[in-house]
Amino acid sequence: MEFSQPDRLFSVWEYSVTHRTLLLRSDTYLSLEAGPRIEVSAGHVEIMFLRSTMRGLTIRKVSSADEVEALAERYGITEHLDFMFLLESANGQGLIVSGIPSWAVADCPVDAPSLFSRVGEVDRYPGAVMGRIE
Repeated sequence: MEFSQPDRLFSVWEYSVTHRTLLLRSDTYLSLEAGPRIEVSAGHVEIMFLRSTMRGLTIRKVSSADEVEALAERYGITEHLDFMFLLESANGQGLIVSGIPSWAVADCPVDAPSLFSRVGEVDRYPGAVMGRIE
């Protein structure tokens, strides 16, 4: 499954070296109008090539053998080729090699903790949804 939010502004919100966890977050549309919070979390990050801010974001697992080979050569990757995820935005392409990323969307206060901060955290917000990028 692909994750796509082309009309949102995403930022690298947090990276934990000790847990190798990456958190991307969007609170606004490209027009800077506020919207529901969207977060993408990836654990066990081995490699990341990405911009700190992305104008729109589509993430998909790299699945074709030819594309895996081309990206592995382009980025100098030799391990964990089955766990490559391509990040595409209007201002460039990125790549992560990680565990399966998850996403969550919820209407919540801007200063609320991450939707991934505790198991079931997203359940406290009515209408919240979660998924995985597989």
